[in-house]
Amino acid sequence: MIDILKALVRFEWMRLSRSRMRASAILVFFACGLYAIASGQHHVSTWKETLDELTQRETTQREQALAWFSAGRTGPEGRTWIDVSQARWADRYASAHAVMEPEPLAALAIGLSDIRATWATVSGMGGARPFQTADPATLGNAEKLLAGNFDLAFVFAYLLPLLLLVLLFDVGGLERDLGMMRMVRVQSVSPRSWLLLRAALPIVLVAMLALLLCVVGGLWSGAIGATFGSWSTFTLLVLGYTCLWGALFAAVLAAGTGVSAAALWMVGLWLGFCVVVPAAVRQVVGQEHPSLYASELTTAMRAERYEILLGDVAEHEPAFYQARPNLPTSEPSSRASGSTRRRIVQQAAFLDIVGDVTQKMSSDEIARETAVARWGWVNPAYVLQRALCGLAGTESVSFRAHRDDVFTSVTSRLDALVGPTWNEQPFTLETFEGLFEHGLSQRYGLPPRAGTWSRLLVLLVIAVVAFVVLATMRGKRERQAGVI
Repeated sequence: MIDILKALVRFEWMRLSRSRMRASAILVFFACGLYAIASGQHHVSTWKETLDELTQRETTQREQALAWFSAGRTGPEGRTWIDVSQARWADRYASAHAVMEPEPLAALAIGLSDIRATWATVSGMGGARPFQTADPATLGNAEKLLAGNFDLAFVFAYLLPLLLLVLLFDVGGLERDLGMMRMVRVQSVSPRSWLLLRAALPIVLVAMLALLLCVVGGLWSGAIGATFGSWSTFTLLVLGYTCLWGALFAAVLAAGTGVSAAALWMVGLWLGFCVVVPAAVRQVVGQEHPSLYASELTTAMRAERYEILLGDVAEHEPAFYQARPNLPTSEPSSRASGSTRRRIVQQAAFLDIVGDVTQKMSSDEIARETAVARWGWVNPAYVLQRALCGLAGTESVSFRAHRDDVFTSVTSRLDALVGPTWNEQPFTLETFEGLFEHGLSQRYGLPPRAGTWSRLLVLLVIAVVAFVVLATMRGKRERQAGVI
């Protein structure tokens, strides 16, 4: 058996080294992987530069205000209208942002991070709009990748099966077309074992290439050192996905067809799982849950905001005081204080609307994703891509969590402005620095969702069973036909 394995390894090496098509396919796949990693790194570096600019902006404004407090002033000289002891200016100069930091794996799986906002201003007086960090409901990251988002997850999900196809399509079929199967049956211990070994060698080669790209991407992005557990899960998912496609193609080879028929069946499997199924899902789910581009909601939000700002504040005061029963209801002592109170009441009313709209959008998005996930049993590319982006913190669930955190931060900032304003107490250095806490910087990488491993495993088991059944049926058919 060992001698047969050594002979097959030598044969496969000769077959690959003498085939320009296969050698070119391997080089192109590896080059695409390296380019995808470089592209992802560029995206993450731009992401980090934006966050650095936000940090610099925060630091500059905060240092200005702290310098005024240290000098015993409430604002810059010559601009007496700026008073950081009052809520409006304290909110502005205690600059804070809720930001989503990129996971190290984000360079390998960009996901939705190139189309959704990764930061938002935390302000209680400047127009609370965490709703603006939302993106129109989508059918899932896999379809966005098909639309042109090129990263390592795309290479693995869609190009890796094509490389396997190029390396496997003539295994067994070429011998059958050339009339060499009699010699194979005589020289091998078992035709089924011979076919399994022939198919396993290219699968192992592709798995090694995928592992090498994962290692290169992990070292380049720093994911191996920063989040080794997540990187390991990322790599295991990719290797499992490689085995799944290898088993599917091996089942086709076990049917005993010629080279042309096997190639057509393999291409059909790839088109079905990676193109036809996603298109069909899009059609079905699009009818159940029509696409929302947020234009109607954006218009409604803008109209609601203007209506609140230009309307009578007395309409919103009952709900405001009901939510805050400990606030004093006495009249303000100055016109400026009354104006600040009215602004806070209006922003609180608008923030309530923002919360309702954001919740509605999240519910619609979850409903659409749930409908798409139902087809995951026949769409392994979607299952893999969703799991990889979840680990990288760039999947839709991560952005929903970020949006909720933005809303919580803005609400906390507004509540922090309410007490001093209604008690007519100026912001001191201590209370001003307390506003810094409303900033948020967090990562949102998550382990694969429940069912990810089971779905891929079920598909793998089905492919292995199909291989055994088809190989057995072919053996019986050939014996009945008198093939030795």
